[in-house]
This record gives sequence, structure tokens and C-alpha cells, in this order.
Amino acid sequence: MSLIGSAPTAVVIVLANDSRLLHIECAPSLAACIALLGDGTSFVRRFGFEQIVYCERYDRYSLAQARAEQLRRLPHHELCRLIAISNPEFDAIGAEALDRFPIRASLPPQRRRRVRRSDGILPHSLPMQPPRSSGNE
Repeated sequence: MSLIGSAPTAVVIVLANDSRLLHIECAPSLAACIALLGDGTSFVRRFGFEQIVYCERYDRYSLAQARAEQLRRLPHHELCRLIAISNPEFDAIGAEALDRFPIRASLPPQRRRRVRRSDGILPHSLPMQPPRSSGNE
């Protein structure tokens, strides 16, 4: 059974401008996504983000918001690598092509980065305290 026509879908899009600056936006539907591009007063239009270069669709808006936050935390080179997998030329994706993206019901797995600490958390080490003696001595 296809969910494309039956359920409203939330959309996560990555927009690019002429100098390949990227902006990640979450919209509750495809229609809201298209309206965002058409509105002359929106942040997207003011700063020239006119090309959709990456899109993901979700069956719930809360999942789309969580995925947008994941993408915003990615370093720029990792986000560019993710886009290059599905759109190697960074070509604009037309509004009619947004319907072709599958609807996801869960977030993709996120690779966790390890944080290695060789020093303590504090900026300086505390002096060593002598061991406490029990009151029996």
C-alpha cells in the first residue's frame, strides 16, 4: 500500500544558493515547502536559497523536525557528502519530483562520534588531598 496519496507527509529539505551555502528547513507538507520558496519575505528568499538539493519525507512532523536537527548538527563536509550520494551534481530538484521521494516512518541511524578525554574535565587539576584518617588513630 502506498502512503503517498493517503497520508500527509512532513518534509525535510536542504536548500542551496548560488555559492553553495546550505540551509536546512522542515515543513509540515509539500505544499508548505513550495509556499516557502514562493514567499518573497521569507528567510529562504531573502538570502537567495532558491534550489532544493536534498529532500527527505516523513509520515510524522515530529520525525521530520528531529531529522532536521540531526542534519543541522552535521559538519558541512558530511552534509555535502550526504547530498552527493543522491544528487552528485547539486542540481535543483523540481517541485514535481518531490513526490517521488519515499516516505520514511523512522529516523536513519546516526553514527555517534567518540569523545576522548586525555585530560580532566576541569581546566586545571585539583591538588591531591591526603587520605582522610578514621577517628580511631
